[in-house]
Amino acid sequence: DVVHARSLDDALAHLGHQRVDLALIDDQLPDGDASKLADELTVPDSLTQTIMICGDPTFDAATSAIRAGAADVLHKPLPSGELVERVQEAAIRHAHRSRERRRVRRLKRTCRRLSQMRTEVTEQVDVLCRDLVTAYQDLAEQMQQAITATEFAAVARKELDIEQLLRKTLEHILHTAGPTNAAVFLPSGALRFSLGGYINYDCAGDSLGMLLDHLADVLAGRVAEHKETLHLASSDELATVLGDDSDHLVDRHILAFACSRDDEVLAVVILFRDQARPFDQNAIDMAKTMGPMLGDYLAKLIRIHHRHLEHDEKDP
Repeated sequence: DVVHARSLDDALAHLGHQRVDLALIDDQLPDGDASKLADELTVPDSLTQTIMICGDPTFDAATSAIRAGAADVLHKPLPSGELVERVQEAAIRHAHRSRERRRVRRLKRTCRRLSQMRTEVTEQVDVLCRDLVTAYQDLAEQMQQAITATEFAAVARKELDIEQLLRKTLEHILHTAGPTNAAVFLPSGALRFSLGGYINYDCAGDSLGMLLDHLADVLAGRVAEHKETLHLASSDELATVLGDDSDHLVDRHILAFACSRDDEVLAVVILFRDQARPFDQNAIDMAKTMGPMLGDYLAKLIRIHHRHLEHDEKDP
């Protein structure tokens, strides 16, 4: 389709509603500067090819046309063969730029897809890394618990005397948790406990008995009800669990656990020391591991004790 605009205004009006592939512009427009029209046609990303037709083909005129965006310059009169040749060259350039434009669009779409895929892969890698870290932490915790269980079993499984069992239990706690106050309480009634053994690390002698009685009367029962490892790292946590009964343990870091067998609490172990030296993860893992193991060993001693009692009753 060929459109003939007789003036600059007609050409600009036409450009407002229709795309132009090739424009032949006479530099002698009756109502304005031809370079203005060339500027309108050479906006960024435009595919329009512009050929300026000059009546006076001087160097300055050609330079001005090129600066205005013209891709070619012809001078009048126009030989028909040369005009056809230049138009064909312009059509080739237009087709080449169209192909390049489509290629760029394809590349941009591909880049967007690749960027999206990279984002998805990055998120998956992040999730995988977090999962690996969690799995490693779980494995490390399980390994530590296995080591703790093996060490404790080595020193406790052969003991048939409850006093020796409690002594070795406290020694193992001291070896794993480091210097600490610790006490083992044995049940003496419904949620009532009495002292079975203890380690004194930093408690004054005149206050130790009162503190151990307080632990037996108040905290041991709470731990038995809880039936899970109780880790109290601050005075606020102590107050939440013990209320007004927390005054005796202010500024103490507490780690306590129940030793159960078949949902029956056979002992309660309480570790406590200054909050400036909190219990580390190894001590917490030890508490989680030792609770059920000590419950099993105590249950075994109780069974052996009952068998001996039955044997003594039958013995004349």
